[in-house]
Amino acid sequence: MPRFTKNLFLVDAAEPRPHPFGDGEPLLFAGTTMDEPAILAVLTHKVGKKPRDLFAHVRRIYFCYQQALSEPLYAALLDLLIILDGKGRQFSQRLLQGSRSRLDAVQWSLCKQALDSPANVAGNRHSLFTTGTIGTLHLVEIRRKQQERHDYLALANDYIEYSQLEEAMAVLERGLDEQPGRQDFQAALLELYRSTLSSERFRTRYEAMQSSGLPLIEDWRAVADFFAGMTS
Repeated sequence: MPRFTKNLFLVDAAEPRPHPFGDGEPLLFAGTTMDEPAILAVLTHKVGKKPRDLFAHVRRIYFCYQQALSEPLYAALLDLLIILDGKGRQFSQRLLQGSRSRLDAVQWSLCKQALDSPANVAGNRHSLFTTGTIGTLHLVEIRRKQQERHDYLALANDYIEYSQLEEAMAVLERGLDEQPGRQDFQAALLELYRSTLSSERFRTRYEAMQSSGLPLIEDWRAVADFFAGMTS
């Protein structure tokens, strides 16, 4: 039998690869050539027809995982969690962990929430047992925050292009709060401190960086000497 792992299924070398239709149930489309949407529709129909059939859920989840169908996979996982309603938590956690590589950050976060309160998590157009969808504004806000978190330098450059230097410094400072070892963040922020003559702001950040014990680029000492020369 297949075992769940971080890759969803782990197969012993002597065992055949698991198949979503491995229960031997006669398929409505046997002997025909069906495309991916048609197969998914059949699997989803079977879950809707027998919501308590865990194997039907697993076949649907595995097919979506195998075909890298992110939105249908999220819906399939959420539908299962709604039916389980808090039961089989270990089984659910293993399924979620195995599916993680096929979910985006928002879907993964919502699936984790659904472990405890599945009825309160919004589904999407592929969901069977939920109403509504993930709000567009909510998605935009999450993606904007993710962009700020992972692309601080590009965002700071955008601010600089429009002479919004205060905002550029604030963005880079947030970036260093999260990733203090980023030397490109350090260099860009130091250039802004120097060009705007933000000596107090520089000293506050310099002391914090020194206290962190992380390696600093040489420009920190050069900018410190620059501001020291201004006051001497």
